[in-house]
Amino acid sequence: MVIKINARNLGMSKFNKNKKGMKKVLLIILGMFLVVSCVDKKTQDKPELKVKDTKKLVDGFRLLENNCFSCHNPNIAVSSKIAPSFAEIKEAYLKEKVTQTQFEEKLIKFINNPTKENSIVKGAIGKYGVMPKLSYNDNQIKAIAYYIYNMNVGTANWYKNEYQKEKENLSKHKEVLSPMQEGKALVMKTKSVLGKNLLGAIKSKGAEGALVFCSEKAVVLTDSMSVKLNAKIKRVSDKNRNPNNKATGSALEYILATKQILKDGGKPKPKLITVDGKQIKYYPIMTNKMCMQCHGKPKADIKPKTQRKIDLLYPNDKAFGYTENELRGIWIVETDK
Repeated sequence: MVIKINARNLGMSKFNKNKKGMKKVLLIILGMFLVVSCVDKKTQDKPELKVKDTKKLVDGFRLLENNCFSCHNPNIAVSSKIAPSFAEIKEAYLKEKVTQTQFEEKLIKFINNPTKENSIVKGAIGKYGVMPKLSYNDNQIKAIAYYIYNMNVGTANWYKNEYQKEKENLSKHKEVLSPMQEGKALVMKTKSVLGKNLLGAIKSKGAEGALVFCSEKAVVLTDSMSVKLNAKIKRVSDKNRNPNNKATGSALEYILATKQILKDGGKPKPKLITVDGKQIKYYPIMTNKMCMQCHGKPKADIKPKTQRKIDLLYPNDKAFGYTENELRGIWIVETDK
């Protein structure tokens, strides 16, 4: 048998064979690409598991513990509340499934300007009144927001099972502060205690109750915090109501200089001076809407009943006639150098 092999046919045979091989390879590559794409799509569709920032959680809890829990009691079983629980706050802010960034922005907006218009917790203003304006910077508010957003703070289970653990954990993370930061922390702790009692007095007896509290307990509580915090802490003003709060010397000079800065459109700044081995720090106290009912303009802001109480308790009162965002006085914190 004779087989005739045509060179051209042989070449085409090899070409067809190679062509089939190439198709096979291309199909394999395409299949691999589809598998990888599916895996990648599944990875994209799967929610990203975020690792919580331990430092932010510690910073957030520290701020809550030192400044916020005195009014926003962490134990929701307590009946005599003077401010909404963080469970209520979290529910109100997060009901629209906001992102962490959006939550931070909303909280910053309210804390920097706590008005009825900026309040999101339904019924809180009518029930508890307007929260006083606090001297937090945006980074501190973000730390507070981070903790609230990522933890179940304010729930019964959190208070029962986690609160004490968080306090113990906080003691292991000591904060390194500058002298001015340290003084500010002492001011905020003292302010939170005074604020808690002041809001309680306003809630139960109105502005008149607040006046009685200020005349009888404000100085006493401030002195007790000085002992507790191992620092000399007091409030003074150039327009004092209580004779014990009259500003003198360098404190008065700082107040007058700061008022001029505000008049020129600037922002008030704390100040540190050193005298006889002691560090003395001055921190401005600015007025807000809540202050007006006792320190505003008579007849316009201060009700007649409240004015009669002021006249009775403070016959030589000078602490009136203010508007919002004015310098009411200063905190003085004195510590060893």
